[in-house]
Amino acid sequence: MAKNHLRFCVFPAVVKAGEKNRISIYPCDISRRFMPDNEYEVGIIGLLDDMESYLDKLPRDLKYEIKDGTLQLEFEFPREQEYEISFGKKGEKPNVLSVYALEEDLFCRRPLKGDFHTHSYYSDGNDGVASVPANYREQGFDFFALTDHNRMYTSDFAKECYKDVKLGMHIINGEEVHTPGSLLHLVSIGANKSVCNRYVKDPEAYENEVSEIEKTLSDIPESYRRRIAMAHWACNEIHSAGGIAILAHPFWKPYKYNLSDEFCDLLFKQGIFDAFELMGGISTLSCNLQLALWQKQCDLGHKLSVVGSSDSHNHNFGVDHFGRKFSFVFAKGNDTKSILDAVKNGYSVAAELPVGNEEDVRFYGDFRLVAFSHFLFKNYFDKTFLLCQTEGALMQRYAAGEELGAVLDALAPSVEEFYKRFYGITSAPALSQRSTEYTDRLLEAQLDSGIVTKGSSLVLRPNNMRNQ
Repeated sequence: MAKNHLRFCVFPAVVKAGEKNRISIYPCDISRRFMPDNEYEVGIIGLLDDMESYLDKLPRDLKYEIKDGTLQLEFEFPREQEYEISFGKKGEKPNVLSVYALEEDLFCRRPLKGDFHTHSYYSDGNDGVASVPANYREQGFDFFALTDHNRMYTSDFAKECYKDVKLGMHIINGEEVHTPGSLLHLVSIGANKSVCNRYVKDPEAYENEVSEIEKTLSDIPESYRRRIAMAHWACNEIHSAGGIAILAHPFWKPYKYNLSDEFCDLLFKQGIFDAFELMGGISTLSCNLQLALWQKQCDLGHKLSVVGSSDSHNHNFGVDHFGRKFSFVFAKGNDTKSILDAVKNGYSVAAELPVGNEEDVRFYGDFRLVAFSHFLFKNYFDKTFLLCQTEGALMQRYAAGEELGAVLDALAPSVEEFYKRFYGITSAPALSQRSTEYTDRLLEAQLDSGIVTKGSSLVLRPNNMRNQ
């Protein structure tokens, strides 16, 4: 993710719609702190508000106050959307920052970046269970699920590697389920036991239970009936273990697409899945077909929550879709139950980041979540990325045996603390007295003996000794 070095920041940057909020603009560079003697112009515009003409001028006459080097104002953001704040010294080119106003149901949820589908060396991946969590944290992820083929124990081992240390990221139990006799791929997330163990260790019981379900599906065409029964069996097992069932990459193409469009129509109609892997670790064309399939099913009334996943087997950025296909989930907390509840209730979007462009991210899902996700990608997750990157690098060293537990414990709350500041749950820190005193000395030096420069021109100040 590209890093833009901003001159100013705003806290809180996420506020409640329809309420009066106090907004503070902070200088990221202390030399740009706001001075009481200067006159500033401030304006706010909603990006989704109606506009009659491109020639409309933004009013910049909002009242403000300068306090401790910050510019502060009170404003009621009337409805849910992104707002741009335009501000600057009178007569100079304005700076622009964004604030997002949310309705209560979304405001009370924390934005999380995650991946629900990934593999390790212990199925058919390339990286060990200790390094995969660190790889994800380095790329700015808040959670991920290790979903090796037909086994859950590897995700248990991934958590065990870090059981003696606090982490800011959350590791979720998972496995990729391949019911024998079907090319359907399901991802089990958050279950308290392995579904795959049942058909691996007791295939006879599995076949008998599928046969019993098959008897209840007389309305399904015979050619698909047993495979539909297998899907029911797997989802029942996942749900009974407290997990969610994600329908994965129906248009994966080893030869033909692994699922026919007719089979997909029947599967969606069953209403047995909790989410659809809209963006997966497959080709762009296949993902495009999956998007069209999801839109078709929504039109038919079979709406399903969406997620984005990399299905990564190699965890170098940009290789095998790692870091380029992911989910934003809006959850009550960064824990398994909260994340699963958020997905089941539709508070998730799928995302893809095309190769060769670190900024042209694409989100898919509910309109209001997509609009908010665009704002978060450029204003929130670019900040948490740096915090995660530091923690992930140290996790790699910790997994290799270095005694870094105390450092990781100290870093663990850093992203959550930033989230609370970003949402105004906690206050942003005041500018330090030491830094303001330092810039006061610089200003004094500039007034006493400095010069005014514009390009190569030079103008001496009236009280400069060289002017006497």
